[in-house]
Amino acid sequence: MVAKRGKGYAARKTLKKQLWEYRWIYVLGIPGLIVMFLMFYMPMRGLLMAFQDYNPHVGILGSPWVGLKHFKTLFADPKFYNMLKNTLVISGLSLLTFPVPIFLAMIMNEVRNKAFKKFVQTSVYLPHFLSWAIVASLTFFLLSTEQGFLNKLAEMRGNEATAYLFSTKWIYLIIVVQSLWKSIGWNSIVYLAAISGIDQSLYEAAKMDGANKFQCMMKITLPSIMPTVMVMLILRMGTIISVDFEQVFLMNNPMVKSHLEVFEVYIFNNSIATGSTQYSYTTAIGLFKSVVNTALVILTNWITNRKGYEGVM
Repeated sequence: MVAKRGKGYAARKTLKKQLWEYRWIYVLGIPGLIVMFLMFYMPMRGLLMAFQDYNPHVGILGSPWVGLKHFKTLFADPKFYNMLKNTLVISGLSLLTFPVPIFLAMIMNEVRNKAFKKFVQTSVYLPHFLSWAIVASLTFFLLSTEQGFLNKLAEMRGNEATAYLFSTKWIYLIIVVQSLWKSIGWNSIVYLAAISGIDQSLYEAAKMDGANKFQCMMKITLPSIMPTVMVMLILRMGTIISVDFEQVFLMNNPMVKSHLEVFEVYIFNNSIATGSTQYSYTTAIGLFKSVVNTALVILTNWITNRKGYEGVM
Protein backbone atom coordinates (compact mmCIF):
# COMPACT_ATOMS: atom_id res chain seq x y z
CA MET A 1 0.00 0.00 0.00
CA VAL A 2 2.83 2.36 0.89
CA ALA A 3 4.54 1.52 -2.37
CA LYS A 4 1.38 2.29 -4.32
CA ARG A 5 0.93 5.62 -2.55
CA GLY A 6 4.55 6.44 -3.19
CA LYS A 7 4.19 5.62 -6.87
CA GLY A 8 1.04 7.77 -7.19
CA TYR A 9 2.70 10.64 -5.36
CA ALA A 10 5.69 10.42 -7.70
CA ALA A 11 3.39 10.48 -10.73
CA ARG A 12 1.57 13.58 -9.45
CA LYS A 13 4.87 15.25 -8.72
CA THR A 14 6.11 14.47 -12.23
CA LEU A 15 2.89 15.84 -13.72
CA LYS A 16 3.20 19.09 -11.76
CA LYS A 17 6.80 19.37 -12.85
CA GLN A 18 5.86 18.91 -16.51
CA LEU A 19 3.01 21.43 -16.25
CA TRP A 20 5.37 23.98 -14.75
CA GLU A 21 8.12 23.23 -17.27
CA TYR A 22 5.82 23.76 -20.25
CA ARG A 23 3.67 26.47 -18.67
CA TRP A 24 4.26 29.04 -21.42
CA ILE A 25 3.21 26.57 -24.10
CA TYR A 26 -0.08 26.07 -22.27
CA VAL A 27 -0.47 29.83 -21.95
CA LEU A 28 0.02 30.22 -25.70
CA GLY A 29 -2.64 27.56 -26.25
CA ILE A 30 -5.30 29.39 -24.19
CA PRO A 31 -6.51 31.70 -27.03
CA GLY A 32 -6.91 28.69 -29.32
CA LEU A 33 -8.84 26.81 -26.64
CA ILE A 34 -11.14 29.80 -26.12
CA VAL A 35 -11.82 30.09 -29.86
CA MET A 36 -12.43 26.34 -30.10
CA PHE A 37 -14.87 26.49 -27.18
CA LEU A 38 -16.79 29.45 -28.62
CA MET A 39 -16.85 28.23 -32.24
CA PHE A 40 -17.25 24.47 -31.79
CA TYR A 41 -18.66 23.66 -28.36
CA MET A 42 -21.00 26.57 -27.70
CA PRO A 43 -23.05 25.94 -30.88
CA MET A 44 -23.56 22.33 -29.72
CA ARG A 45 -26.22 23.60 -27.33
CA GLY A 46 -28.40 23.72 -30.45
CA LEU A 47 -28.58 19.92 -30.26
CA LEU A 48 -31.06 20.38 -27.42
CA MET A 49 -33.63 21.36 -30.06
CA ALA A 50 -33.83 17.68 -31.05
CA PHE A 51 -35.54 17.01 -27.71
CA GLN A 52 -37.83 20.06 -27.82
CA ASP A 53 -40.61 21.60 -29.84
CA TYR A 54 -38.35 24.52 -30.57
CA ASN A 55 -39.91 27.96 -30.76
CA PRO A 56 -37.51 30.69 -31.97
CA HIS A 57 -39.51 33.35 -30.12
CA VAL A 58 -38.77 31.87 -26.69
CA GLY A 59 -35.39 30.28 -27.48
CA ILE A 60 -33.89 26.98 -26.41
CA LEU A 61 -34.36 27.50 -22.70
CA GLY A 62 -38.04 28.45 -23.07
CA SER A 63 -39.11 25.79 -25.58
CA PRO A 64 -41.09 22.81 -24.23
CA TRP A 65 -39.35 19.45 -23.87
CA VAL A 66 -40.77 16.50 -25.79
CA GLY A 67 -38.10 13.85 -25.19
CA LEU A 68 -37.63 11.38 -28.05
CA LYS A 69 -40.74 12.44 -29.96
CA HIS A 70 -38.89 13.60 -33.08
CA PHE A 71 -36.70 10.49 -33.19
CA LYS A 72 -39.80 8.30 -33.02
CA THR A 73 -41.32 10.33 -35.84
CA LEU A 74 -38.16 9.85 -37.90
CA PHE A 75 -38.00 6.09 -37.35
CA ALA A 76 -41.71 5.75 -38.11
CA ASP A 77 -41.41 7.68 -41.37
CA PRO A 78 -41.83 5.28 -44.34
CA LYS A 79 -39.00 7.12 -46.12
CA PHE A 80 -36.50 6.55 -43.31
CA TYR A 81 -35.33 3.08 -44.26
CA ASN A 82 -35.14 4.00 -47.94
CA MET A 83 -33.01 7.04 -47.08
CA LEU A 84 -30.79 4.93 -44.84
CA LYS A 85 -30.39 2.32 -47.58
CA ASN A 86 -29.54 4.92 -50.23
CA THR A 87 -27.02 6.61 -47.97
CA LEU A 88 -25.31 3.35 -47.03
CA VAL A 89 -25.20 2.17 -50.66
CA ILE A 90 -23.64 5.41 -51.92
CA SER A 91 -21.19 5.63 -49.01
CA GLY A 92 -20.40 1.92 -49.20
CA LEU A 93 -19.61 2.09 -52.91
CA SER A 94 -17.47 5.18 -52.32
CA LEU A 95 -15.66 3.33 -49.54
CA LEU A 96 -14.66 0.65 -52.06
CA THR A 97 -12.67 3.34 -53.88
CA PHE A 98 -10.73 4.21 -50.71
CA PRO A 99 -7.53 2.36 -51.82
CA VAL A 100 -7.38 4.16 -55.20
CA PRO A 101 -5.65 7.37 -53.94
CA ILE A 102 -3.17 5.17 -52.05
CA PHE A 103 -2.05 3.34 -55.17
CA LEU A 104 -2.07 6.59 -57.16
CA ALA A 105 0.34 8.11 -54.64
CA MET A 106 2.53 5.00 -54.75
CA ILE A 107 2.64 5.08 -58.56
CA MET A 108 3.39 8.82 -58.72
CA ASN A 109 6.19 8.31 -56.23
CA GLU A 110 7.86 5.97 -58.74
CA VAL A 111 7.71 8.49 -61.60
CA ARG A 112 11.16 9.96 -62.18
CA ASN A 113 10.37 12.40 -65.02
CA LYS A 114 9.69 15.61 -63.07
CA ALA A 115 7.83 17.38 -65.90
CA PHE A 116 5.49 14.44 -66.48
CA LYS A 117 5.00 13.99 -62.73
CA LYS A 118 3.98 17.64 -62.29
CA PHE A 119 1.61 17.38 -65.24
CA VAL A 120 -0.08 14.29 -63.78
CA GLN A 121 -0.31 15.83 -60.31
CA THR A 122 -1.87 19.02 -61.64
CA SER A 123 -4.33 17.02 -63.75
CA VAL A 124 -5.56 14.90 -60.83
CA TYR A 125 -5.59 17.81 -58.32
CA LEU A 126 -7.60 20.15 -60.56
CA PRO A 127 -11.03 18.44 -60.19
CA HIS A 128 -10.96 19.06 -56.44
CA PHE A 129 -11.26 22.80 -57.07
CA LEU A 130 -14.24 22.48 -59.38
CA SER A 131 -17.69 23.06 -57.93
CA TRP A 132 -20.28 20.30 -58.03
CA ALA A 133 -22.29 22.45 -60.43
CA ILE A 134 -19.44 22.25 -62.95
CA VAL A 135 -19.02 18.52 -62.35
CA ALA A 136 -22.75 17.97 -62.90
CA SER A 137 -22.58 20.02 -66.12
CA LEU A 138 -19.65 17.95 -67.39
CA THR A 139 -21.55 14.78 -66.55
CA PHE A 140 -24.55 16.05 -68.51
CA PHE A 141 -22.27 16.87 -71.44
CA LEU A 142 -20.92 13.31 -71.42
CA LEU A 143 -24.02 11.28 -70.60
CA SER A 144 -27.19 13.14 -71.59
CA THR A 145 -29.47 11.26 -73.95
CA GLU A 146 -29.65 13.84 -76.76
CA GLN A 147 -26.39 15.79 -76.43
CA GLY A 148 -24.14 13.43 -74.50
CA PHE A 149 -20.76 12.65 -76.01
CA LEU A 150 -21.01 8.92 -75.26
CA ASN A 151 -24.47 8.65 -76.78
CA LYS A 152 -23.31 10.53 -79.88
CA LEU A 153 -20.57 7.93 -80.31
CA ALA A 154 -23.10 5.15 -79.79
CA GLU A 155 -25.41 6.61 -82.45
CA MET A 156 -22.50 6.91 -84.91
CA ARG A 157 -21.97 3.17 -84.48
CA GLY A 158 -25.64 2.48 -85.07
CA ASN A 159 -26.57 1.82 -81.43
CA GLU A 160 -29.44 3.36 -79.51
CA ALA A 161 -28.84 6.11 -76.98
CA THR A 162 -28.85 5.13 -73.30
CA ALA A 163 -30.56 7.33 -70.70
CA TYR A 164 -27.72 7.12 -68.19
CA LEU A 165 -28.87 10.08 -66.09
CA PHE A 166 -32.43 8.75 -65.82
CA SER A 167 -31.57 5.13 -65.16
CA THR A 168 -31.61 3.68 -61.66
CA LYS A 169 -29.20 1.07 -63.01
CA TRP A 170 -26.47 3.62 -63.72
CA ILE A 171 -27.03 6.44 -61.22
CA TYR A 172 -25.08 4.91 -58.31
CA LEU A 173 -22.09 4.23 -60.57
CA ILE A 174 -22.21 7.79 -61.90
CA ILE A 175 -22.25 9.21 -58.35
CA VAL A 176 -19.27 7.07 -57.28
CA VAL A 177 -17.22 7.88 -60.39
CA GLN A 178 -17.91 11.60 -59.91
CA SER A 179 -16.73 11.46 -56.29
CA LEU A 180 -13.64 9.45 -57.20
CA TRP A 181 -12.66 11.77 -60.06
CA LYS A 182 -13.11 14.87 -57.89
CA SER A 183 -11.27 13.61 -54.81
CA ILE A 184 -8.62 11.12 -55.94
CA GLY A 185 -5.86 13.66 -56.49
CA TRP A 186 -6.51 15.68 -53.35
CA ASN A 187 -6.70 12.58 -51.15
CA SER A 188 -3.41 11.27 -52.56
CA ILE A 189 -1.53 14.29 -51.15
CA VAL A 190 -1.59 12.85 -47.63
CA TYR A 191 -0.15 9.54 -48.80
CA LEU A 192 2.53 11.25 -50.90
CA ALA A 193 3.59 13.17 -47.79
CA ALA A 194 3.74 9.91 -45.81
CA ILE A 195 5.78 8.23 -48.56
CA SER A 196 8.28 11.09 -48.60
CA GLY A 197 9.12 10.31 -44.96
CA ILE A 198 10.16 6.70 -45.63
CA ASP A 199 13.84 5.93 -45.07
CA GLN A 200 15.42 5.61 -48.53
CA SER A 201 17.99 3.14 -47.23
CA LEU A 202 15.19 0.55 -47.08
CA TYR A 203 14.75 0.79 -50.84
CA GLU A 204 18.49 0.63 -51.45
CA ALA A 205 18.81 -2.51 -49.33
CA ALA A 206 15.83 -4.10 -51.12
CA LYS A 207 17.30 -3.35 -54.55
CA MET A 208 20.61 -4.89 -53.50
CA ASP A 209 18.65 -8.04 -52.63
CA GLY A 210 17.14 -8.07 -56.12
CA ALA A 211 13.71 -6.55 -55.44
CA ASN A 212 12.00 -4.82 -58.36
CA LYS A 213 9.88 -1.65 -58.14
CA PHE A 214 6.60 -3.48 -57.62
CA GLN A 215 8.07 -5.54 -54.78
CA CYS A 216 9.47 -2.37 -53.19
CA MET A 217 6.04 -0.77 -53.39
CA MET A 218 4.24 -3.73 -51.82
CA LYS A 219 6.87 -4.72 -49.25
CA ILE A 220 8.23 -1.32 -48.18
CA THR A 221 6.05 1.59 -49.30
CA LEU A 222 2.64 0.15 -48.43
CA PRO A 223 3.57 -1.23 -44.97
CA SER A 224 5.40 2.03 -44.12
CA ILE A 225 2.37 4.23 -44.83
CA MET A 226 -0.14 1.82 -43.29
CA PRO A 227 -0.48 3.87 -40.04
CA THR A 228 -1.48 6.88 -42.17
CA VAL A 229 -3.88 4.70 -44.15
CA MET A 230 -5.52 3.52 -40.92
CA VAL A 231 -5.99 7.07 -39.64
CA MET A 232 -7.54 8.16 -42.95
CA LEU A 233 -9.81 5.11 -42.92
CA ILE A 234 -11.01 5.94 -39.41
CA LEU A 235 -11.77 9.51 -40.47
CA ARG A 236 -13.53 8.22 -43.58
CA MET A 237 -15.76 6.00 -41.46
CA GLY A 238 -16.91 9.15 -39.66
CA THR A 239 -18.77 10.20 -42.81
CA ILE A 240 -20.19 6.81 -43.79
CA ILE A 241 -23.78 7.88 -43.17
CA SER A 242 -23.33 11.25 -44.85
CA VAL A 243 -23.17 12.09 -48.54
CA ASP A 244 -22.37 15.32 -50.37
CA PHE A 245 -25.63 17.26 -50.56
CA GLU A 246 -24.68 19.36 -53.59
CA GLN A 247 -23.71 16.35 -55.67
CA VAL A 248 -26.84 14.33 -54.92
CA PHE A 249 -29.13 17.36 -55.22
CA LEU A 250 -27.76 18.32 -58.64
CA MET A 251 -27.91 14.76 -59.99
CA ASN A 252 -31.46 14.20 -58.73
CA ASN A 253 -34.43 13.94 -61.05
CA PRO A 254 -37.90 12.33 -60.83
CA MET A 255 -36.70 9.12 -62.51
CA VAL A 256 -33.95 8.38 -59.96
CA LYS A 257 -35.44 10.19 -56.95
CA SER A 258 -36.12 6.93 -55.11
CA HIS A 259 -32.41 6.04 -55.31
CA LEU A 260 -31.03 9.49 -54.44
CA GLU A 261 -33.33 10.48 -51.60
CA VAL A 262 -30.86 10.70 -48.72
CA PHE A 263 -30.99 12.45 -45.35
CA GLU A 264 -29.41 15.67 -46.64
CA VAL A 265 -31.94 16.03 -49.46
CA TYR A 266 -34.79 15.07 -47.12
CA ILE A 267 -33.78 17.80 -44.66
CA PHE A 268 -33.60 20.36 -47.46
CA ASN A 269 -36.98 19.40 -48.90
CA ASN A 270 -38.65 19.50 -45.49
CA SER A 271 -37.16 22.76 -44.28
CA ILE A 272 -35.57 25.29 -46.63
CA ALA A 273 -37.38 24.29 -49.84
CA THR A 274 -40.84 24.45 -48.24
CA GLY A 275 -40.18 27.34 -45.88
CA SER A 276 -40.98 25.03 -42.99
CA THR A 277 -39.86 25.67 -39.43
CA GLN A 278 -39.25 22.05 -38.43
CA TYR A 279 -36.10 23.01 -36.54
CA SER A 280 -36.44 20.28 -33.95
CA TYR A 281 -37.19 17.48 -36.43
CA THR A 282 -34.31 18.33 -38.76
CA THR A 283 -31.98 18.70 -35.77
CA ALA A 284 -33.00 15.22 -34.63
CA ILE A 285 -32.07 13.85 -38.06
CA GLY A 286 -28.69 15.55 -37.89
CA LEU A 287 -28.08 14.27 -34.37
CA PHE A 288 -28.98 10.72 -35.44
CA LYS A 289 -26.39 10.90 -38.23
CA SER A 290 -23.75 12.32 -35.88
CA VAL A 291 -24.28 9.58 -33.30
CA VAL A 292 -24.01 6.83 -35.91
CA ASN A 293 -20.89 8.37 -37.47
CA THR A 294 -19.26 8.79 -34.07
CA ALA A 295 -20.03 5.17 -33.16
CA LEU A 296 -18.47 4.00 -36.43
CA VAL A 297 -15.33 6.05 -35.76
CA ILE A 298 -14.97 4.57 -32.27
CA LEU A 299 -15.60 1.03 -33.55
CA THR A 300 -13.11 1.39 -36.41
CA ASN A 301 -10.53 2.90 -34.09
CA TRP A 302 -10.99 0.00 -31.64
CA ILE A 303 -10.56 -2.56 -34.40
CA THR A 304 -7.48 -0.73 -35.66
CA ASN A 305 -5.89 -0.78 -32.23
CA ARG A 306 -6.69 -4.47 -31.84
CA LYS A 307 -4.93 -5.15 -35.15
CA GLY A 308 -1.77 -3.49 -33.86
CA TYR A 309 -2.06 -0.12 -35.57
CA GLU A 310 -2.18 3.19 -33.76
CA GLY A 311 -5.54 4.88 -34.21
CA VAL A 312 -6.62 8.45 -33.61
CA MET A 313 -7.71 7.93 -29.97
